[in-house]
Amino acid sequence: MTDSGNEWQGDLIAAVASLTEKGPARLLKRVNVDRDDADEVTPNDLVAFLNDDNQQSSTALLRLTLALSDWDFAIEPVWDKGDGGATEPRTEERRQRVYELLGIPDAARVRLSEIAPVATMRTAVISLRWKPWYTEERRIASALYWPHYRDHLLKQPGWSGESVAALDDATDQVVQRLSDPSSDDSYQSKGLVVGYVQSGKTANFAGVIAKAIDAGYRLIIVMTGTIELLRSQTQRRLDRELVGQENLTRGLDPESAEEFDYADDPDWQAGRFISHGNTFHQKGYPAIERLTFLNDDYQRLRQGLTRMNFPLVDRSKRFYEPENLMPADARIAVVKKNKTVLAKLAKDLKPLRDKLADIPALIIDDESDLASVNTKNPEKTSERTAINKAISDLLRQLPRGQLVMYTATPFANFFVDPDDNEDVFPRNFIISLDRPPNYMGVADFHDIDWNTEDPKSDPATSNERAYVRKVGPPPDFADEKALGRRKTEMLDALDAFVLSGALKLYRANADGIRVRHHTMMVHESTKNAEQKDQADLIREVWAEAAYHSPQALSRLRKLWDNDYEPVCRARAGKYSVPGSFDELKRSIGEALRRINEMGDPVLIVNGDADVQRNQQALDFDRNDVWRILVGGAKLSRGFTVEGLTISFYTRKALQADTLMQAGRWFGYRDGYRDLVRLFIRRDPDDAIQRVDLYEAFEGLMRDEMALRESLEEYEGFDENGDPILEPWQVPPIVSQHLPYLRPSARNKMFNAEIHTKGDAGRLKDYYGIPPRSSGDEKRLNFELWAPILASAIETKSFQSSRRKAEERTPKPFTAKVGTVAISDFLTLLDGLNWDERFRQVIDPTRRFYHNLAERGGLTDLVILWPQLTSESQLVELPGIGQGQVVTRQRREEPRIGFVGSDAKHRDAAERIAGAAKANADPVADALRDPARRRAALLVYVAADPVAKGAGKATFKDLDAAPDAKDLAVLMSLVAPSTATTHGKSVIEWTVRRPSLRGTAAVPK
Repeated sequence: MTDSGNEWQGDLIAAVASLTEKGPARLLKRVNVDRDDADEVTPNDLVAFLNDDNQQSSTALLRLTLALSDWDFAIEPVWDKGDGGATEPRTEERRQRVYELLGIPDAARVRLSEIAPVATMRTAVISLRWKPWYTEERRIASALYWPHYRDHLLKQPGWSGESVAALDDATDQVVQRLSDPSSDDSYQSKGLVVGYVQSGKTANFAGVIAKAIDAGYRLIIVMTGTIELLRSQTQRRLDRELVGQENLTRGLDPESAEEFDYADDPDWQAGRFISHGNTFHQKGYPAIERLTFLNDDYQRLRQGLTRMNFPLVDRSKRFYEPENLMPADARIAVVKKNKTVLAKLAKDLKPLRDKLADIPALIIDDESDLASVNTKNPEKTSERTAINKAISDLLRQLPRGQLVMYTATPFANFFVDPDDNEDVFPRNFIISLDRPPNYMGVADFHDIDWNTEDPKSDPATSNERAYVRKVGPPPDFADEKALGRRKTEMLDALDAFVLSGALKLYRANADGIRVRHHTMMVHESTKNAEQKDQADLIREVWAEAAYHSPQALSRLRKLWDNDYEPVCRARAGKYSVPGSFDELKRSIGEALRRINEMGDPVLIVNGDADVQRNQQALDFDRNDVWRILVGGAKLSRGFTVEGLTISFYTRKALQADTLMQAGRWFGYRDGYRDLVRLFIRRDPDDAIQRVDLYEAFEGLMRDEMALRESLEEYEGFDENGDPILEPWQVPPIVSQHLPYLRPSARNKMFNAEIHTKGDAGRLKDYYGIPPRSSGDEKRLNFELWAPILASAIETKSFQSSRRKAEERTPKPFTAKVGTVAISDFLTLLDGLNWDERFRQVIDPTRRFYHNLAERGGLTDLVILWPQLTSESQLVELPGIGQGQVVTRQRREEPRIGFVGSDAKHRDAAERIAGAAKANADPVADALRDPARRRAALLVYVAADPVAKGAGKATFKDLDAAPDAKDLAVLMSLVAPSTATTHGKSVIEWTVRRPSLRGTAAVPK
């Protein structure tokens, strides 16, 4: 056959549809089942169809790739039987089993694996038990909005069969954990879905809404962020991809059609809004009525309660019973998280009173860590913040209301009090979405587990070399030198903006990719006045750049030769790369034309009234945007900056969630991934109050990875069907890899406490011992220490630590050395007494060392007991014999410890633990474990007597054979340099539950 499937695509679609429900079986047999009078479709025909470039976006092929991914994901399907036993999902073995059952030739298998590789995405779920109700039969019986939404996505660029199948699976995980909308014993469910920044969370909750409406939910409330720009973007997305043409125009007066909110929308005019067919309502499927519009947030309903009224078909039954529920139309409102807006909605619901108890409602809280969390300290007041109270009130009004929260930065959500039933803790489920294919996230800008000794010179292997460019802090506009530095840095960024735009246009011609938007973001401040100054500076640099001059062309040629050409060669993938810079000249001219088309290349995006009048130019749906955007809060938190290629980011933030949400350069960059550049603040090492935002984002990446690993580790159910962990039990689920970058704002962390804290390869002093007067506790401490100290029997000589101001080689020092087994060390650590005020430090540290030992990262410790030549004396130490006692500065209140360890001893301890040092110390280096699983224990025995007479205790008050109560062992620890994945400190947070503290159920 020569038509490559044009005559039999319908047969292939029907065959795949029948197999989707039953499982894979002989594909061509089903394709040919109704082709009595037509030529039989042969295996060669199938191969030719798969190899035909013109068919790669055909409906038949898209349905086939979706089915393959569905079968990849299937858990213990009945069709998965063979001589080798059942196969595991998401594996090559599973895919080969599917191919065998389909009975397709080897050439077709190879080609399908190229088009649709084995689907590996997975959704991690921490959940309570739930009552199963969302069965396959129930899904199919009333399905309209989900299958239409699914098919719409399949036709969109960037949506593969795997992505759609993964979305289907993830949304099932959410919907099945909601309460059955038609059940008598409905309950309220609260859950959290954790995605990535700009990774498709909107697609997920649109899918959840589609399935929820199909299942019987009839009131949908979508709460977006706090700005109208994001609300309207979300409204349009749902209207275009879910609500659809027929619902949008239903009841619309033709004479007032010009007032329709999408009348001049290019996608509406081109028919790109989803369609459900003109007869879907007559067939018994529910319509969707909008309560908000593209440019209108929620207003009090002009038609009174009729638009919120849900009529009964059978008055003898409750509204939620299927006879009334399934034919009823759904209402949807997309609202800002604004006190006034939510109050209007609550007022319109209030008169319905008892009827609300029968209405299955779904509340979607997008950016749920923003505004939704109560930031008033519950220990000081019973009041709640406005939005938190509004959400609680909505749930109280809607007994059948379900709350599903979405965020990429869930840190604040995990710190909500789980015991507060009216708050927003996700008590029923936590779902972690997998990283989507083709997504460009924080890990793509950093080099994970990079060998620090290797140079980052190859853009093929180093993400930092490929994408990241260093700039300094925001300038003081009164400082000419600082201003000159910034203008040079900004010129580099603008050159990259122009050249990358030209490369996009080159690929539009060479590869046929669609290029609508090309943007650059400058985010240095949240203050309107400073943003105006920044915009003026950019305009000045743009004018001075003189892009139509030979000098500018020379700069761009150099940028191509030194930067873009090597990166494109290494990372362009299937997309075209010019053979020389000269091939780009025409595209550069077109790029400049588009950028200058509006007259001003710069667009400020903030809340200033004068500025907002120009922001209709930022409507990515109606306009092609080629601009440089300057802003702050409005360019973060959920708002998608389309076509973003160059980012200039210098804004300092002290909270992890704030910083991560500012990463608008994360997202999908199909066709121009290799063109992306991040100009980010990295202060010099000698800067006062140095800021390194690139380091901060790497810390966030580590936090995010640790969070997702924890969710995956504890997901699922045991053999009895009980959850391995319930949401409130998830142990230290939020980490802090950079000490200065807290997970969230302090006023969102009232219920948070540090669970684990530790460092890798860095010495820390732990001197918070009991007060001098606590004789019994101090005596017990020394008795625990005695066998450890006695194990230090060798005397060795070590190099003293160097100080920057020293030019001469420091004198060596001697120390007693021994090896301590990990079990003995942990027994010591668990048994020691501490000042109660020091517990918040030592308890997280103790857990850190236990966790490190349990995972095999710590095998033993070397004890290092320096022997001093001054300020010390030999005494008879209890249980040890002759030993050295040192004096340290007295610890008077409020001080609970002594001065820190001696600086000249620290290098040796850190070397033993595997920390890299500039100069050699053969003795310390020889004590290092090649596998770097050895810690170092630096100790001093200090005099800590109680005064014998009047006045303060002194060193002389110590007896020649002192009682253990007059001695203090001062401990400093260095964990192995491999103790954390990035070799820096880590903090792990957990949720404080006073009602359960001390019970066995709380993870320790």
